[in-house]
Amino acid sequence: MSIVIGTSYVWNVVAATVMGLQSVSFAGCAARQRQRLGLSHTATVGSRATESLSDAENDEFSRFQKVHEAHVEFTPLAQSSVLLAGLFYPRLSAWAGAAYIVGRLVYTVAYIRCGPESRKYGAVITCPAIITLLGATFYGSVKALGLCKNHH
Repeated sequence: MSIVIGTSYVWNVVAATVMGLQSVSFAGCAARQRQRLGLSHTATVGSRATESLSDAENDEFSRFQKVHEAHVEFTPLAQSSVLLAGLFYPRLSAWAGAAYIVGRLVYTVAYIRCGPESRKYGAVITCPAIITLLGATFYGSVKALGLCKNHH
């Protein structure tokens, strides 16, 4: 099996790029939020730097940091999966990448505005998207290696 990269793969590259921009832009939002609260750029949740914050400010800072950590943890997996799955199933993976992007946005807004219980709304979108991307990557790789024979 040979892999032919067609023009529809461009959407996978676009999705991976938007995922990266989404993560970087949220890092910028988190940095501006630290600055607004008068915290140093190295301040972390529960550190001495946050002792002067009110409970509401500390809770807000904590939510921003948790969302930022989630972006940092999942972006490499999402980006690599959308690019790899796109080699085998460019349209499916581009759509799954788009779903992941929307899910991450919903996750971020819900978590920051309403708290950790609300992140489930974004997770309901991102989890199936990641599973689709990982499944397409794995299945496409197995087929490309000739480990899965079609019985027709």
